[in-house]
Amino acid sequence: MLRLATTTLRASRLRHASTSSRPPLRGRRIALGSGLVLTTLLTSKIYADSAAITLSSTSKEEPRSQSPMGTLVRSYVVYTMCSMPALVDNAPWLLETLTSIPGVRWITEAIVRVTFFDQFVGGDTAEKTLPLLQRLRQNNTGTLFAHSVEVDEAEAMAAGSSSADRNPHREIVKEMIHCIDIAADFEQTVGAKETGRRTWVAVKITALLPDASALIRLSKHILTIRPPTTAPHVAFPGNPTVSDLDVIYAPSPAAGDLTPSDLSMLRTLHADLEAICTRAQERGVRVIIDAEYSWYQPALDALTLALMRRFNALDTGSTQPLVYATYQAYLRRTPAHLVHALRDAKRHGFALGVKLVRGAYHTHESAAHPDPTSSSTAKGKTLSISPDVLPPVWAVKRDTDATYDACASLLLDAVAADIQSAPPGSAPHVGVLFGTHNWASAEGILRGLEDRGLVVREKEKEGRLVVKEQLGERVTFGQLYGMCDDLTETLANRLDSNAPMVIKYIPYGALSEVMPYLSRRAIENKSVLGPDGGAAKRERDRAWGLIWNRLFGG
Repeated sequence: MLRLATTTLRASRLRHASTSSRPPLRGRRIALGSGLVLTTLLTSKIYADSAAITLSSTSKEEPRSQSPMGTLVRSYVVYTMCSMPALVDNAPWLLETLTSIPGVRWITEAIVRVTFFDQFVGGDTAEKTLPLLQRLRQNNTGTLFAHSVEVDEAEAMAAGSSSADRNPHREIVKEMIHCIDIAADFEQTVGAKETGRRTWVAVKITALLPDASALIRLSKHILTIRPPTTAPHVAFPGNPTVSDLDVIYAPSPAAGDLTPSDLSMLRTLHADLEAICTRAQERGVRVIIDAEYSWYQPALDALTLALMRRFNALDTGSTQPLVYATYQAYLRRTPAHLVHALRDAKRHGFALGVKLVRGAYHTHESAAHPDPTSSSTAKGKTLSISPDVLPPVWAVKRDTDATYDACASLLLDAVAADIQSAPPGSAPHVGVLFGTHNWASAEGILRGLEDRGLVVREKEKEGRLVVKEQLGERVTFGQLYGMCDDLTETLANRLDSNAPMVIKYIPYGALSEVMPYLSRRAIENKSVLGPDGGAAKRERDRAWGLIWNRLFGG
């Protein structure tokens, strides 16, 4: 077969020497086959959705939306594709294959740009996202910026120390600082005060150093040297301590697997994070440390705790909390870990910033955790570094849901207590970003705010909640850009506050750099986006219902 294909291809090249730029035969077949399969699947989905709308449109009121028709059509196409597990699983291979074929690459990139890129990415650069930021702010919605380019570790290491300034991770550090300036400048153009700024910046720590595996080795070292405690056991990754980073600054460290190069990289990383936070402090922009895999978490916890103790100190007089850590409800440790974090912040005089999410890497975390009955050789091949018998994540989604709602209630209690005890004009001691696409959780948080007297229901406008001024700097909701716009709009409309109480997480980056991020992100979130999770189907159904109503009324 291979010999026949090679012969055919050679003959084709001889016959069409003047058009040699055409893609190879196998590539054209892949492109044509992919297009036919995708067209067939989309057509079947459209037919099924048309039948469903025809049967149900008269009995159910469709949600309102200000989105243009083109945006609704794009959302429908994108979420239809997200509902196809086989397509999501093979997305990285398809993108790599199609973009490697001359003549097909530009078509592939054009399709990705007008579908997934425009749906989930704010723009190629921070500056190009500004019109989107302006539109969102007009709809009482803020922004969480995220430069979503990820470092190719092999490429970064090959660059060599002599060209450090041109290494990808060095450019990303510079971009983080630039992004903070863009966020602060935007807030100034809309006339936001120092309190009430809702353009924040997300930081992915693994992208800020040339070899992210150094963080894994630091995590292993931290687990090894942590002092024993008489406190109740906290599941992996446990709780950070103030001494976790001592190893990278020790004159003669007993560093285990950490190499001198690792220690140098980690010291530079810590300095870069401090530089990022210093600029954020100067410009009044909050910094959110993104969640990552559990094998990085002990190191990330140590770095984040060090940043919080310095930049969230209550005597600094700056925006507080400035630095937020991400707490993932699917981790078994999170309830106990959050209680510990609240107590530790109060004991040591710094504000605690919490971004509460469910978690996006469940499938990978479960697969990476070794079977307790497996051999030591098999265990050594996994990325997991957890010493626990059980995986770090809950086995079933209902446990994650219960943990999220319980942690949300705990945080609302902390916010209410902080407001009650805070002198007038004092900085918040706790700030929370509730990241959720779950309607039940969002409604539960709104009820919790009302039950604690933190919002007041307007009698004239059913469902509208007036936010007390002290709450505005302590509680925010967030959703990913391109997802759950109806939930975002509902929250923005229901909460009457001086500053936006809802923000959109908006990644940005050049298309060629963001495509791997988009394909990996789709796989990582398949459990949420796929038919079992229901989010993709719900988004698709919502878009189709709005399209139907625009075309035919309803």
